[in-house]
Amino acid sequence: MLLAIREKAQGWFAWLIVGFITIPFALWGIQSYLGVSSDPVAVSVDGKEITERQIEQSVRQFRDRLRNQLGKAYRPELFDDKVLRKQVVEQMINDAVLAETADDWKLRVSDDFVRQYIQSIPGFQTNGRFNVQAYNTLIRNQGMTQRGFEEEVRSDLVMEQLRHGISGSAFATDREINDSIRLRDQERELSWLSVPGSKLAADYQPTDEEIRAYYDEHLSRYMVPERVKLEYLLLSPEILGADMEVTEDKLRDYYRQHADEFQAPEERKLRHILVQVAEDADQATVDAARAKAEDLEGRLAKGEKFEDLAREFSDDPGSREQGGDLGWISPGVMAKAFEEEAYRLNKGQVSKPVRTPFGFHIIEVTDIRNADQTFEALRGEIEAAWRRAQAEQILFDKAEQLADLSYESPDSLVPAAEALGLKIQQSDWLDRRGGKGVLASPKIVAAAFSDDVLSEGNNSELIELEGDNVLVLRVVEHEAEHPQPFEEVKDKVVAALKHEKGRTLAREKGEALLASLNAGEKTLEQVAADEDWKLNSGIKVKRRSTLLPQTVREKAFGLPRPKEGKPSFGGAEMGNGDYALLAVTAVTDGDPSKLDDTARKAEKATMASAKGQLQFNILGRYLRDRADVEISTQSP
Repeated sequence: MLLAIREKAQGWFAWLIVGFITIPFALWGIQSYLGVSSDPVAVSVDGKEITERQIEQSVRQFRDRLRNQLGKAYRPELFDDKVLRKQVVEQMINDAVLAETADDWKLRVSDDFVRQYIQSIPGFQTNGRFNVQAYNTLIRNQGMTQRGFEEEVRSDLVMEQLRHGISGSAFATDREINDSIRLRDQERELSWLSVPGSKLAADYQPTDEEIRAYYDEHLSRYMVPERVKLEYLLLSPEILGADMEVTEDKLRDYYRQHADEFQAPEERKLRHILVQVAEDADQATVDAARAKAEDLEGRLAKGEKFEDLAREFSDDPGSREQGGDLGWISPGVMAKAFEEEAYRLNKGQVSKPVRTPFGFHIIEVTDIRNADQTFEALRGEIEAAWRRAQAEQILFDKAEQLADLSYESPDSLVPAAEALGLKIQQSDWLDRRGGKGVLASPKIVAAAFSDDVLSEGNNSELIELEGDNVLVLRVVEHEAEHPQPFEEVKDKVVAALKHEKGRTLAREKGEALLASLNAGEKTLEQVAADEDWKLNSGIKVKRRSTLLPQTVREKAFGLPRPKEGKPSFGGAEMGNGDYALLAVTAVTDGDPSKLDDTARKAEKATMASAKGQLQFNILGRYLRDRADVEISTQSP
């Protein structure tokens, strides 16, 4: 029925349909029309209800926090709505369980304390004094009442009581600190070599039967995902502004009126090394990431090249291969702590590790420049801004026309293209991972693979994208998921077989050699000489050192201490298909006596905080497992 309405809904008939639908909505409201309550329950926790409205508000607040933390680096398409909602719902369930526990334990906060706390919030103050008008305006902008906000603050304070009551009661003893320092700062001396899988498998040539059998057994590795080709109409300020007539006088007038917008700040050319760690990571994980960053900082101070360490150790995929190069940046682009440190440094200086929501950064300023501010120097920028400003004035109307025209002719984009003077653009194959440019947005993927567009063959609704871009698309070609033809991937299959053969041969030979080492039949030096393999000897590393491959380092610190002058031998498969053989020859524990009183207190505080957080998390998981939680099947 709806499809028939869509196909016929043009002119007076469309308005008649709208009239019939609008009347019952206006008389009884959409909720009564659909037969649902005005605020449906999404989750029940031990009988306490969490409504859809509360979840939507919490998701909105979470997005606002992300936007404030990331600033201009915030990209909404990176945060999937369903994933975000699931995280928020889980947090709300946990909060509800903990709130119930706090109530059972009779934890309370007085009205006076709530009032004092609210009045101390800087956002509600003017010149250091509480401003009632600012308070009322800010909570109204959040869609809340005074009473609702005060109750939310009260709940947060009670929750903090509970959290502090558990985590604040944890403590660390001197013995625990000493044991921790001995392990954390432990140094191991070792030698190691790599059993090269690729060399061992160099003469291996799989038969046609083996290649075909591997292809058939691992067909899922060689699948072409479901994909579509699109045609689309794109409206943007750049497209609309491209054909506008511009004169020198118009540009100079615009420059005079918007001169402050072209006062470019000092720019800095940077490179960085990122040691990634989640913003909400536990203290042990944060400490490990900080130690790794500090180790890299120390290696830079000793003269190692920044770009080499960045390529090997940086967790930023966007700059790692460029040696950490971020290009030129200006204020407002990067995270606040990162930017502050970058603008504190002089040219050629390297920072200490800086913490942001993404992890720890080591920053180097490679160049500094001040922009030329004359009209002539900025003419291209001014013209682009003028064209965009003119285009934005008509963009809304054009977008409405595009939406209407593409809806009225649901099986073609030609009428809309001709009426608006737009070019129908074609995409390459696009799967559910998205395409390039504007087609990378998850909104494009959602529309392209929707039933209405993919199955029914209709134009999409108007899609609003970043940068004031709007787009309507339709599917012109569709392919279901299917395996790549054998002949197309035969070389990849052969390479995979050789890699697996090399991995197997390296492991078998490595394990055999390891048995000889443990039996005392050979030394690692003799193995290296017999096989003509490179031996890395006399290496001293600490637990978080970056001098060794992670697999080798972890194995080295997992081996027992050498006894009676005999090395501890071990082996481990490496990610590249090789097999590592290593011998730990000496172990030197960290020295707790080197801690002065200040450092020892800091260590105790860190350990107590980590233990307290762990105990609180255990309590939360215990309570969550025992709670009666019901999630509505209608909840997204």
